[in-house]
Amino acid sequence: MFKLIATDLDHTLLTREGLVPEETKEYIRRAVENGVFFAISTGRSIKSARGVAESIGAAYMAICYNGALVIDPVNDVKIYENYLEEDIVRGIVEYAHEHDLYIQMYDEGTIVVEKLRLERHPDPDLRYADYREVGDFLEYPFFNTPKILLACEPERVPLEQAALEELYGDRVYMAQSDAHLIEVVSEGVDKGIALEHLAGYLGMSTDDIIAFGDNTNDLPLLKAAGTSVAVANAVPVVKEWATYVAEGERSEGFTEALLHYFPELKGKDKI
Repeated sequence: MFKLIATDLDHTLLTREGLVPEETKEYIRRAVENGVFFAISTGRSIKSARGVAESIGAAYMAICYNGALVIDPVNDVKIYENYLEEDIVRGIVEYAHEHDLYIQMYDEGTIVVEKLRLERHPDPDLRYADYREVGDFLEYPFFNTPKILLACEPERVPLEQAALEELYGDRVYMAQSDAHLIEVVSEGVDKGIALEHLAGYLGMSTDDIIAFGDNTNDLPLLKAAGTSVAVANAVPVVKEWATYVAEGERSEGFTEALLHYFPELKGKDKI
């Protein structure tokens, strides 16, 4: 019997419209009512994690910013945090300016941008989180950010990521949550490390955990869990590592796999 369900949001738990289907919400609520912990593991902000959890109506744990922040919102406990150092932030901003990369950072749950450019990054986080435009980041007072998100054309992502890894590779961790994004967090941060911190806090083994994901930023999460699920739209490397590859995409695949491992959730009552 699993003790914790840990899931990515975008392209995994959520539909194309960024919502959780009512049927899926009910299954998650039933799992939580039966004593299973539910954790949202996302590159998004804590406000998005909270907004999705509130739409489901279930108690939750949160791994945010690809693992830079782990919290127990119900008991108001900050389990783990690891934010980017100021010199790295400044260097990446300078690089982004030179290479025409869209930049996004986070300040206490608020999205911070130089200028909002939805044509470059139609951010689903904006459904729940506020944003602040500040002009030139190099002219703005420094603030602690858990993550830098960079956006450009998908075909440019591998080259730009390789160049940044050449500059900061031993001090940062980079991954993708979408084809046009590079997500940068501090070295020693990823969803798998965050999951281990959460498991320690809850007093369980990672073997007690089932994790769901779709992209490379989810790969550490899946590797850290005892059982892992890739939805059908997952990138190939995630499918290779998964214990179970769903036939359905996004929320349909999540629900399919959830019922595969928790058949008792379906029950006899109509949902």
